[in-house]
Amino acid sequence: METVPSASHAGRDRLSDLPDCLLHSVLSSLGSRQVVQTSLLSRRWRHLWRSVPCLDVDQRDFILEESEPEAPGFGASAADREVYSKALNESLVREVQRQRRFEDFADVVILLHGVCPLDAYRLRVVDPDLRTDWHRWIRRGLARLPAELLLDFPYYEGPLFCFFDFASGGAGALPLASRLRRLHLSGLTLAEKFAEELRSEFTVLEDLELVNCECHYRFGHHIASRSLKRLHIRGSYNYNCMNTLGSLAVPALVSLNLDKVPLPAIEGELQFLDVASVTEPNMYAEEYRNHVLKSLRNAKVLQLRSFTTMGLLEGEPEEFREFHNLRTLILIECNIGDRCQVLWYVLQNVPNLETLVLQDCEISGHCCGESASSCRGTAFRGCKNLKSIQVKYKDHHVPHVLVAVLTQIAKDVVKADGGKTHYVGWLDWMSRVVSCTSLRQPVVAEPDNSLSDEEHESRVRKRRARKKHARDCAIKAGRRAANLARR
Repeated sequence: METVPSASHAGRDRLSDLPDCLLHSVLSSLGSRQVVQTSLLSRRWRHLWRSVPCLDVDQRDFILEESEPEAPGFGASAADREVYSKALNESLVREVQRQRRFEDFADVVILLHGVCPLDAYRLRVVDPDLRTDWHRWIRRGLARLPAELLLDFPYYEGPLFCFFDFASGGAGALPLASRLRRLHLSGLTLAEKFAEELRSEFTVLEDLELVNCECHYRFGHHIASRSLKRLHIRGSYNYNCMNTLGSLAVPALVSLNLDKVPLPAIEGELQFLDVASVTEPNMYAEEYRNHVLKSLRNAKVLQLRSFTTMGLLEGEPEEFREFHNLRTLILIECNIGDRCQVLWYVLQNVPNLETLVLQDCEISGHCCGESASSCRGTAFRGCKNLKSIQVKYKDHHVPHVLVAVLTQIAKDVVKADGGKTHYVGWLDWMSRVVSCTSLRQPVVAEPDNSLSDEEHESRVRKRRARKKHARDCAIKAGRRAANLARR
């Protein structure tokens, strides 16, 4: 028989019985507003929020999704316009009240929080009208010497000129430098000595992310760090960020992401690089491309977006032969050249490539609309480890020339492996390796407009006959194997 738990055990608060270290770990994953609200649960929780090692002050926790009052149409009565005006004013008053509640909360929670140093300090503000309070909140957060610092501010066609300085915490940059391991800055203007402090003092920093940040230094920042392992810099085409980044000297880097920023000069070789993602800003002139690909030769996963043919090949197709560690290559909205020459060069010269992803890539030249029969290239002899080719196009409009190149590659691969280039062999390779909704059997059997109806029907009959012959051979081979097994 099942025992019925007593009333005392059924209503027992088992969560409160956990030690403080476990409760701190749980509360660290919540926003500071939710953490403070737990003080209403019981006496056990009344002051627990003050000892949580993370502070996460987020204005989005104070914003409610509220639909705007519907404006009266043309010719509406005076009463309807008055109702609309009253509803609009009430909505504005509620918005101002929520903004003031956030200001009071941010001031009080940082002052009353009793942990120093912090494991993490995160501050997210979405209202640009609060910029006068940003410096105060940043200064108080830096004074707590966090190991992780996240400052996220609004960005409207450019930073709102909120300057960030490590020394603004009041005790200088040295106390913070010995603890800070992860730094995320968004929508800020960096001080002139930001890069120098990063290089000389922050010797344990491993993760740096700069989003829509500007530097107050006219010639850009030279980011140098021996401890940095992950670097993510994202800009915007809507703002002049030409002076955001000058060069990089990060020998221990493992992950690199450069998105919509001028390509910097990378000093030295990134020996430990594992994952790299680069977006080439086409809006800039050729002289701003500093041959970034040569510095990424040790990457195992490489994603390139909006690269031109010249940017991919850099004038020397043999450059790809140095990518011995590359396993996955992702090309997004890149120009893969006349008759897909970039695709040929990559597959021929990257010896250990296993996965290739082509997403919305452009094909330059006059052959974009040519049929499959007119785009045969040289024989394919590379990428013996190739396991997957993923083709992704909007509305599945895959260019014919790309289908032709993939078909030729399939035939050459089967032939290089000792098989025959019959219909079943290379179609099976395409079904196993090539992933694309449009690359089905009807695409392989693409009709050629230059053939007459009789010639087209003859080809179809021969193709069906070859398929039937291959199927019959497989059945006979199976029967022979069964007979041998009986003996």
